[in-house]
Amino acid sequence: MYEYVKLTEKADITDKLFSNLRLWGLAAICSFILFILFLAVAVFWKDQGFLIIFIALMAGFLWIGTTSIYRHSFILLKRYIGREVSMLEFMSTQFVVFLFPFAYRKLKREVGLYREKKQSENKD
Repeated sequence: MYEYVKLTEKADITDKLFSNLRLWGLAAICSFILFILFLAVAVFWKDQGFLIIFIALMAGFLWIGTTSIYRHSFILLKRYIGREVSMLEFMSTQFVVFLFPFAYRKLKREVGLYREKKQSENKD
């Protein structure tokens, strides 16, 4: 079941960081698809001009940028919940297009454990 989280001042910082991670992960996936589409058009269009090649290059830069922001959001969230980022996790963020569902589920479970730990500390 999907829980809608309002990003207000009262929202927990983990909710904000997790939403930010989700946003940039999906943006990286969409920009990758956009890059592949423009690249395919540039390759298969017979009378291509400089404009379509330039647009494909800019879409590639957009993909690189959104992937970098996703990686930054991932590291910030992991550090906030007190987990270390392993070298394999850090390198796998480059493949956000393919590994996002797996990383998302794993991170959602880790954030849930962090929240339970935080709530149990607040009760004591």
